[in-house]
Amino acid sequence: MDVNELKSQIVKYGQLLYEKDYIVATDGNLSVRLASDRVLITPTGFRKSELTPEDLIVVDFDGNVIEGHRKPSMEMWMHLWSYEVRPDINAIVHAHPAFVTAYSFQMPREYEPQLPEVRDYVGPLGFVPYRPAGSRELAEFVRDKAASHNVLILQKHGVVCLGKDLFDAFNLLERVEFEFKIKGLRALFK
Repeated sequence: MDVNELKSQIVKYGQLLYEKDYIVATDGNLSVRLASDRVLITPTGFRKSELTPEDLIVVDFDGNVIEGHRKPSMEMWMHLWSYEVRPDINAIVHAHPAFVTAYSFQMPREYEPQLPEVRDYVGPLGFVPYRPAGSRELAEFVRDKAASHNVLILQKHGVVCLGKDLFDAFNLLERVEFEFKIKGLRALFK
């Protein structure tokens, strides 16, 4: 797939994240691996619902901007280091969906989904203890968990989904948010 099509996909999924209430304001970030030495990523401090292809940035694995006029996401290292430990993934979506984020406050451990279709498609969820957003420490924790999980719950922060492409990463996000919606509704009926 060429770079222009990947840029269009990031724009599309950025809008979907906002429309589905998986992000608010300037939160969240998306990226796609372009080659063994480059990644296309969203800018920092920018509403994902208003992205254009021209807003996206190409960085190398040293964090240098190769193309683009904006500053890359403050979570850039979380993306780059995850790609380094997972050559099988080509897209990452980081969002703050309400149900996943709410449960992240009380989940200091790995989590096995309860819904069979989520368990079968997603697998166990990795857990990353709280570290400040954009910090190298958070990026290191994410990298370590990304080596063995496709979905990571970030305590008090949100979720990171690693997929073979943006479609796959977004589907992981939707399935995990659905799992926690059902978990919340079940609690109401107890």
